[in-house]
Amino acid sequence: MVSVSIQLNKNAGNPLHEQISDALEKAIKAGALRGTRLPSVRGLARRLKVSPSTVTAAYRTLVDKHLAKAAPRSSFVVAADTKTREAPGILSMEKIQPNLKYHPVAEFGQLIAEVAGRDESAGGYEDYRGWRRLRELLAAMNAEAGIAADPDMDIFITAGCQQAIALVAQIMGPGAKVAVEDPTYPGAQLAFQQAGATLVAIPNGDDGPDLKALEAAAGSIDLFYCCPTYGNPTGRSWSIKTREWVAALAAWKGFTIFEDDYLGDLDYLDEKLPRLKALAPEAKIIHVRTFSKCLLPALRIAGVTADPQTIDLLLKKRLAADITGSPFLQRALALFIERGGYKDHLARVRPFYQSVRQALRQELDKEGSAIRYGDPQGGLSLLAELPKGLDAGRFAAECENLGVLIAPARDYFLNPRQKDAFFRMCFGGIEPADAPFVVSALNRACERTALAAQSAPLV
Repeated sequence: MVSVSIQLNKNAGNPLHEQISDALEKAIKAGALRGTRLPSVRGLARRLKVSPSTVTAAYRTLVDKHLAKAAPRSSFVVAADTKTREAPGILSMEKIQPNLKYHPVAEFGQLIAEVAGRDESAGGYEDYRGWRRLRELLAAMNAEAGIAADPDMDIFITAGCQQAIALVAQIMGPGAKVAVEDPTYPGAQLAFQQAGATLVAIPNGDDGPDLKALEAAAGSIDLFYCCPTYGNPTGRSWSIKTREWVAALAAWKGFTIFEDDYLGDLDYLDEKLPRLKALAPEAKIIHVRTFSKCLLPALRIAGVTADPQTIDLLLKKRLAADITGSPFLQRALALFIERGGYKDHLARVRPFYQSVRQALRQELDKEGSAIRYGDPQGGLSLLAELPKGLDAGRFAAECENLGVLIAPARDYFLNPRQKDAFFRMCFGGIEPADAPFVVSALNRACERTALAAQSAPLV
C-alpha cells in the first residue's frame, strides 16, 4: 500500500468525499497507485479525522470512474486498467433497476457481517413490525418530508413495496373498487385483481391523473393506487397543484390513497416534490417508501406509514404469511442510514442518473427517429410510442436481437386501445456512453418492425 498526501479543507465549496477522491484520482492517473490496495476505510477516516462513510463515498466515486474496485475484507484496490471500457453487450432496459456498479453492494456485505459479529440476537426473529431502530430512522426521514409518524404505531416494515401492495389489497377485500392511473404498474393491478377488487381506470396525462375522471369516481371507490413521483411506466411526476387537489379530494370523499413512493428519494433535479401524506394529514393515506430502486433491490425492505388501525390490519395479514423480515438486512440498513451512508449515496448517484437521462434524451432528440416518447425530466424510465400500425411485442423482439431489452407496455394499460402501441425503456442500468448504441438499436428495430408489418400476409 502506497501513502498519498491528502489535504482537506472543510471550508471549501466541494464536499470532503470529493476532495479525497480527487486527490486519489490524481495519484492513480499519475501512476503512483496502480495495482495497489487503497488504505482501509477506517484507517483513512482516522487519519483524516472524517467519518468512515465519507471515505466510503470517496472510494465509491473512484469505483464509479472505473479507477478502483471493491475487494474482499472491506477493502478497495486500484484498478489494473483505468482506461478501457467494456463493450455494452446486452443492455437490460426492460425493468426499473439501479446500476449496481454505483450502489453499495460490497458495503452491505460488510455491514451484515458487522451486525452478525456484534449482536447474536440478529440471528433470531425480528420484531413483527420491523427493527425498531429502523422504524425510528424512517420516522425521522418522514419528518424531513413533513410526515408525522410514531415509529411504534404508524410504521411497519415489509419485504419491499410489492408485499405492501399485496397486503393492502388483502385488507381491502373482495368487491373493493380500486382506482388506478392508466397506465400503471402491473404488479399493483395483479395484486388487487387477485384479491377480488374491481379496477377503475383513471386516464393519466402529462400532469398526473385526469382530475375530472377521478372526481367522478371518488364517490364510489374505496382506494386510489398511484405513483405521484416518477410514475411507472411514464416516469412523470404530478405537479404540486395536482397533488394538493387529489389529497384534498381523498379527505373530502373518504377514499384511501396508496402512495407508492418507490423512487422519490432519488430526486436528482432537487425538486423536493411534497408527498401526498404531508399535504393532507387528515386524509387516509398509506405511504410506502422502498429502498429497492434508490439503494439495493436485494434488501427487499420498504417502510409503510399509515394510521395505527391500518398498520394493525396489515400486520395481521403479514403474520399469516411470513411473520417477519430479515434481522440482518434491517439492522444493516439501519446502520447505513444512521451513519449517513444513505444520504451520501444519494448525493453521489443523483448526478450519474441525471447524466444518463440527459445523454439518452439528446440521442432521442436527433433527427430521423420515428419514436415518440414522453419527456419527464427525472425518474428512471420513459414511455414511448411507436408509429401507427407497429406492434410493440414484435418491436421488443427486434430490439433484443440488436442487443437492447425493452418492455412492451401492454401490461401497463387497462385501456385496450393503447396496449400495443407503447413500450417502456428504463435507463437506470446503463451508462451515458451507451445512449448512442441504445437509440441506434431502437431506430433499427423500428425499421425492421415496419418492414415486417408491410410484408405480413393478408388474412
